[in-house]
Amino acid sequence: MEPFYFQPKAFGYHAYNAYSLALVSLLAYERDTEKAEQQGRSWGFEQVYFFDEKETQAILLANHEKIIVGFRGSETVLEDWITDFKIRKTSSPCGNVHRGFKAALNPIWTGIEETIEQLRDPLPQRKQQTLWFTGHSLGGALATMATAFCKFNEQPIVVNGLYTYGQPRVGSEKFAANFNAAFKGQTFRFVNNNDVVTRVPPSICDYSHVGQLKYFNQIGEFKSDADLGWWSTFWDRLDGHLESFHRRSPDSIDDHRLIFGKEKGYIPFLKRHRDKWEVEQRQKGLLSPGSP
Repeated sequence: MEPFYFQPKAFGYHAYNAYSLALVSLLAYERDTEKAEQQGRSWGFEQVYFFDEKETQAILLANHEKIIVGFRGSETVLEDWITDFKIRKTSSPCGNVHRGFKAALNPIWTGIEETIEQLRDPLPQRKQQTLWFTGHSLGGALATMATAFCKFNEQPIVVNGLYTYGQPRVGSEKFAANFNAAFKGQTFRFVNNNDVVTRVPPSICDYSHVGQLKYFNQIGEFKSDADLGWWSTFWDRLDGHLESFHRRSPDSIDDHRLIFGKEKGYIPFLKRHRDKWEVEQRQKGLLSPGSP
């Protein structure tokens, strides 16, 4: 297996981190904790922790440079929570948020927070590990909530980055505005073409997305929000729906998967994007041959 390339001190978007955090999001789905721990250690993490309470699960990987928390998604729970009255909101220090998402995070949050503090507290601040949150689907919503809990705590916890994949909307327009004012520069939200989960709960119910949009079009090409317009995105999604007619499952479901077949899904597209970025950086002389 290829090395786990990660830039722990990156400020702003980094293609290595985008791909590697997607791998952590995938690892969060692994139910065999022994297998997951072996994978984490093979990536260079000396400490691996698991959190599992009331249908909410997360994995925490740590070494002397970084702490990464990945939340597991749950399609069954997500489908239940985005219907009918369950899209109601509740208050948080950052603004109103989805009641179900907050309720899902609460049972494991204290354990995660205490583990982060235990890992960081013995070290002087300048040597403390950087902290990263990630997740796919519902896991992305929980990662966003966790970041907000850290940033808007009475005693804030320093977070260095948030990368999510196919996440639903988490909170109100006010929540999104407050969150973005504090952390938009370090928040990256990936959407794959027609991924249906990224469109719920509906914006008409006062739900808004946070962070910077990173989009994969119908053929897996990477686009930043600066490259996107409503009209071009509309036609690209329509092309995706038309292309999916011959498949058993619709494009909106297939596009939500971290891996779909050998060449589609968030992770294959992120790897392609990372490899292309790497070539461009080497051509510019910004990466030396053989360096990660």
